[in-house]
Amino acid sequence: MIRRIDPIGRVAYGALCISGMATLALPLLLVAGVVGGIVFALDGEWLKALAFWLLSWASAVFAATLSLVIFFTAWPLASDWITEWPGYAMGFAVAGVGLALMALLVFVAPVPIYAAVIGPLAATFAVGFGIAGRLGGLRAPSARPRQRAVRRR
Repeated sequence: MIRRIDPIGRVAYGALCISGMATLALPLLLVAGVVGGIVFALDGEWLKALAFWLLSWASAVFAATLSLVIFFTAWPLASDWITEWPGYAMGFAVAGVGLALMALLVFVAPVPIYAAVIGPLAATFAVGFGIAGRLGGLRAPSARPRQRAVRRR
């Protein structure tokens, strides 16, 4: 297991978890724009349908841009262990939970919109920062398997 990861690698992994949130939000925003546009159009509200569709797809473009900017900024700073599958799996799992929390706070809870967006982003970053280096199955690059002592007869 990795004993120590520098703070820059931890910050980079937290940022990559936020990038994962934006990546997971992209298809949701695209589908919501189409479905919401169809629902408003069937009700005869063409202007609302067009506005909902355009704003949802504009949000998807923003999410894709945010994801790429964070990804290309943080990836070179991340430690080598991120390229192993537990790093990807845990990053997207944390991102999915953060995105679900954001959706819950935006649509259900009586929370101001700025708190409903900033809170889950900060929580996702903090969890990503905290779990960096604690993922099971990862070994330090310097860890080599011990060789058995050969018995002589």
